[in-house]
Amino acid sequence: MNSKYRFLIVALLLSFRFIGQNDLTNKIENLISVSQYDSAYVVTQKAIKNLKTNSEEKNDYYIQYARILKSLYRTDSCFYYLDKAENFYKEKQDKSKQFYILTIKAEVSRALVKRNMANNYIYEAEKLFTKNKNPDYKYYYLNRRMALLAEYYNTTPDSLIKIKEIGNLILDNESKIKDKTILVYTLNELGFLDFNRNPKNGLKYFLKAFGLAEKYNTKIAYVDVCINLGRFYQQHEFDYKSALFYHNKGLKKAKEINNLFQMQQCYNEIKNCYVLQQEFKNAFYYRDSLANIDLMIEEFTNSRKYDILENKFILDSKEQELKQYKKNIYLLIIILVSLFTGIFIMYFYNKKIRSKNRELKKLNDENKFLVSETNHRVNNNLQVVSLLINELISKFKKKKHQKELESLLIKVDTIATLHRHLYHTKNNDLINLNEYLTELSQNFTDSFNKKNIVSEFKLANIILPAEKAMFLGLLTTELTINSLKHAFKEDQTKEISLKIELQEGTILYLFSDNGENSKGKVIEPKLVSQICLQLESKCEISTLNGFNFKLILKK
Repeated sequence: MNSKYRFLIVALLLSFRFIGQNDLTNKIENLISVSQYDSAYVVTQKAIKNLKTNSEEKNDYYIQYARILKSLYRTDSCFYYLDKAENFYKEKQDKSKQFYILTIKAEVSRALVKRNMANNYIYEAEKLFTKNKNPDYKYYYLNRRMALLAEYYNTTPDSLIKIKEIGNLILDNESKIKDKTILVYTLNELGFLDFNRNPKNGLKYFLKAFGLAEKYNTKIAYVDVCINLGRFYQQHEFDYKSALFYHNKGLKKAKEINNLFQMQQCYNEIKNCYVLQQEFKNAFYYRDSLANIDLMIEEFTNSRKYDILENKFILDSKEQELKQYKKNIYLLIIILVSLFTGIFIMYFYNKKIRSKNRELKKLNDENKFLVSETNHRVNNNLQVVSLLINELISKFKKKKHQKELESLLIKVDTIATLHRHLYHTKNNDLINLNEYLTELSQNFTDSFNKKNIVSEFKLANIILPAEKAMFLGLLTTELTINSLKHAFKEDQTKEISLKIELQEGTILYLFSDNGENSKGKVIEPKLVSQICLQLESKCEISTLNGFNFKLILKK
C-alpha cells in the first residue's frame, strides 16, 4: 500500500478516536450541569477506560471523577484519584493543576469533617496561589478558603474581616467567573455569617444568592439557599408562611435532581414549621414523608452498586499488572511444590478467617448505620425541644418565667452541643474540651452583649471522656447563668472569666466574675455542688473579690 494512503488511514482513525473522546467529555459536562451525577459517574469511568496511556486528558478525567464522587457522598474514594492526578502534574511541573487539586482535597477533607487536614491542604494550595494561571481555579480556591474560615474560625474578629474581604473580592469579579455556583455559595456563606450577628444583612445576602441561583439554574446551591432562607424566616421573623414558601421551593428542586439528602433536610424543616404552628395534621404528613426518605437513604447507603462499579474499574486498571503477577505466581508454585500441603492448610484456615471477617464487617456496618440513625433522630429531637422551648418563651409575658425557660434552653443546647461533638468525633468516647466549651460559650454571646459583659475563656486542649466533658459543660453553663442573673450591679464594669489548665495529670478549673453583688456573701449553689459530686471532686468558693470558683479534677 502506498505510504501516502497509509498516512491518511492512520490520520482518519486518530481523528475518529479524538471525536469520540470529545463527545464523552461534552456528555459528562452536560450531565453534571443538570446534576445527573449517577450517569456522569458511569460515563467518566468509560472515558478513563478508553484512554490507555497516562495522559493529561486521562488525569483531568481523574480530577473530574473525584468531584463527581464527592457529589455522590463517596468522599472516601476521592483521594485515590486526586493522588494519581497530583503525582502526574508534579512530574509535569504544572503548578496550576497542582493548586486546583490541593483546593479540591481541602474541600473533600472539610466534607469528611477533618479540620486539620482541610487546613493543611488549603495552606499548601495558598503557596501556589501566585503561580496559578487559571482564573477559574483562583476563584474556586478563594470560595473554598472563605468556607473553611467561616466554618472553623467564625468567632475570631480577624477571620470575620478576612471572610468578608474574600467574599467581596469574588462578588466584584462576577463577570469573570464561569462557574456561577461559586457566586451563589459565596453569598450564602456571607449570609450565614450574619445569620445571628446581623440578621437583616444576612437576609440581604440570602435573597441575592436566591436570585443568582434562579438566574443561573445552579440546582444544588439553589436548594441550600432555599433551606437557609426558610430557616431565617422561621427563626428570626417567625414568618412561617415565608419559611414554608422557600422550603417548598427547595423541596421541588431537590426532587427534580433526586438529591435524597437535600430532600431529607427540606422535609424536616417543613415538618418543624407545621409543628411550631400547631398544624399537627400537616406535621404528621411531612413526618411520614421524611421517614420514607430516611428509608431510601438507608437503601442507598447499604447498596453495593457503587462499590461493585468502583472495584470493577480499579481491577480493570490493574489488569496488566495482574498478568505479570500471575506469571510470577506460576514460577513460585513450581519452586514451592514440596510445600504444597502446608500452603493448602494455610489457604484453608485463611479462607475461614476471611469468612469470619466478612461476617464481622457486615455486623460492624450494620452497627455503624444504627448508631448514625440514632444520632440523627436524637439531633432532630433536640432541635424540636429547642424550638418548642423558644415558642414557650415568646408566649410567657412574665420575665421570671421567660428567664427560667431561657436557662432550660441553654442547658438543652449544652447537651445538644456535646451530642454534636460526639457525632462528629471518630472516637465516640472522647471529647476535645477546648472545642466543646468554646462552642458552648457561643450560646451566651447575645446575653454578654446585651449586658455589656467582657468575657475571657482560656482553655487548654484536653481530651476527656464524654461523661466528664458533659458535667464540665453543665458546670460552666450553670456558673455562667448564675453570674448573669445575680452577680452584677447595673453601673459596674462586668467581667466573666474561665480558665482551664492541665497541671501534672490534673485539670485546674477556675471560674470567676467581678460582680459586686457577690462580695462577702456565702454562696453555695446546690446544682453546682451536685455536679462536683458527680465529678468526684471538691470545689472551693471565694467571694472576697466577686465570685471565684476553683475545682481540681483528675484527668
